[in-house]
Amino acid sequence: MLAGIALVGAGLVTGAAPASAADPKGWGITGAIYYGGANGSGTIDYQVMLGATVTFTDPRCVGTTASFHPNAVMTTTIGSSTHASPPLSRWTTRTDSYPLTACHDQAGNLITGVTGTSVHTYGSWTLDYSCQLSGLAIIGTLTDPDAGLTDAGGFVRYNVENYGGLGAGSVLFDEGALPASCPAYPAPALTLSTPPAPYGAPARATVTVTGTGYVPGAAATIAFDTTPSNPVTVGSATVGPDGTFTADITIPADAVQQPHRVTVSSAGSYSRSVLLQVTPGLSVSPNSEGFGSSITVTGWNFPVGQHLSLALNAQDHRWSFGLGQTTAGADGSFTYTTAIPAGYGGFPAGPAWLTADGGYSNAAAPFTVLQRDEGQAMDAKAAAWGFGSATGPVSNFGDGGAYRTYQRGAVVDGHSQYLYISRDAIRTEWLALAPLYNGAQLPGRSVLGYPVSDEVAGLRDGGVYQLYGRGAIVWSPATGAHTSTGAIRTRYSQLGYENGVLGYPTTDEAGGLRGGGVYQLYQGGAIVWSPATGAHASLGGIRAEWGHLGYENGTMGYPTGEETGGLWGGGVYQMYQGGAIVWSPTTGAHESTGAIRTRYAQLGYETGILGYPTSDETGGLKGSGVYQLYQGGAVVWSPATGAHESTGPIRTAWQSTGSENGRLGYPTSNVYTVPNGTAQNFQGGKITYTNGTITVS
Repeated sequence: MLAGIALVGAGLVTGAAPASAADPKGWGITGAIYYGGANGSGTIDYQVMLGATVTFTDPRCVGTTASFHPNAVMTTTIGSSTHASPPLSRWTTRTDSYPLTACHDQAGNLITGVTGTSVHTYGSWTLDYSCQLSGLAIIGTLTDPDAGLTDAGGFVRYNVENYGGLGAGSVLFDEGALPASCPAYPAPALTLSTPPAPYGAPARATVTVTGTGYVPGAAATIAFDTTPSNPVTVGSATVGPDGTFTADITIPADAVQQPHRVTVSSAGSYSRSVLLQVTPGLSVSPNSEGFGSSITVTGWNFPVGQHLSLALNAQDHRWSFGLGQTTAGADGSFTYTTAIPAGYGGFPAGPAWLTADGGYSNAAAPFTVLQRDEGQAMDAKAAAWGFGSATGPVSNFGDGGAYRTYQRGAVVDGHSQYLYISRDAIRTEWLALAPLYNGAQLPGRSVLGYPVSDEVAGLRDGGVYQLYGRGAIVWSPATGAHTSTGAIRTRYSQLGYENGVLGYPTTDEAGGLRGGGVYQLYQGGAIVWSPATGAHASLGGIRAEWGHLGYENGTMGYPTGEETGGLWGGGVYQMYQGGAIVWSPTTGAHESTGAIRTRYAQLGYETGILGYPTSDETGGLKGSGVYQLYQGGAVVWSPATGAHESTGPIRTAWQSTGSENGRLGYPTSNVYTVPNGTAQNFQGGKITYTNGTITVS
């Protein structure tokens, strides 16, 4: 039901009848657009509320009868075609009835519990628009001499009932032939000199309209829909002998930032519309330059505070590279100076678009890329770095990347939009990693790929690094140049790069470890990686202990975590596949594994009675037993008895009997509490410590 119809019903429920010459709030005509299967075909089903009658059985109630624009005629305009409907009173009618239980009397008092009926009369009429080209605006107006209306807007609303498309009030943008029953008029085409959506042109900009396929010699009128129901004429042209025309139009100053239609009507041809996106303003100065040159981009009418990304885009959409980011100021404008990168990596010379993108605010300005010889671009880059004269021509690597050597370095183009320098020890390291094919180097297939930055200096102790597609090379006077890639590099960054505990790398990565592991050495230790455990640092006393135990080939396996400090007395531990290594300033680093570690944990680790381990595990005892010493005693294990602590006077007494080799054998229980003391069971008896006295039984 129309919104206007619902409002009329609501107004008449209580008997408040509007005057016959007035419309109820929200009254209007709704056009439901049904798109057909061919270009420009379809129907519009119009519906309107014609009138209402309200009656009551109670004589106190005031009834009413109203009719709305019975003699009005609705006109539908599609492009240059107009279609007038019959008067509304001659539309096909139907009625709906609604029961009423309340009314008002002559004085306006509400009366409830009454019986009444509201009868609404509706009209409908269908328009077939099967000979219109796609994209034209559909505009409905109302003419009613009784109400003083002539082609009045605001009374007709449209919605799309199927198919989707641009939205209400338009012929579907579609391709294909017109229905065969349509007149054999030319079906012309239009193009605009603006980039495609979401870009376009700002208000007040000049846009060139080009038409083809029109009747030679005919006049062409160009309209712009400032609002959908208010198209304004913005230009005209005479079609040439070849059926084409070109005309410049100015976008109206009041055009809002959204899609608008540019429609051309010409006698003997179907009307044609194209969309023009009105955007914020953008300009670039100069509007043509070569690679490596500076340009200034100016924008206006953007949303205040809008973050914008600037880019240069080839018109064939195959190439694009970013120029930077900026933010619109308090007046919606910005000025941004940047440079077109000196390396172009295949970006074509010729027409391009410079774009500013920020959410729903997008703008573009034309720009011409002036091609420069790659040798010139490389020479300019080399001069900026003080490389001296070229020592060879522009040459190619085996995988297509280009380079040129100079007295003090080289400039490389590795299939990107940029040129990068390559020199000294870092260059030597990079090229040493490049595989060979038929004697030609293939840097793009190395572990690093091509450079993606120049050298960056200013690191600690005079260090320098250079980034590549898959990692970096890091150099310092003390350590030389070494690669830094993958998960090991990620861990290195988390530890602070050269400013962290590891310092600079002293070797490249070395593989071939058990289970596919890899390590890299640094001034302060190593980073060790395996597929199962990831990358973790290996440092100091804990690393020395791990090495003593056989590194990844020993009982500990690979580290599974980083060193964790903050333990009692300044202790540190690190977890491994096979357990942990625990270090403290007073005890050094020792392993902690298996059943002995489990019992150590039950006793509170370093904060319990045992404190820190003071030795590694020692095997070779009777019956394959093992023990480990701690600050507060030991943990003793055997296959037959498991792991149990051995502490204090009970331990002293046990040792006096010969430990596991004596008559008591191994402990079979932990130390437990008895009245006035403690006790511990053994294979051959028990030791009790009560009131300061030891009893062996």
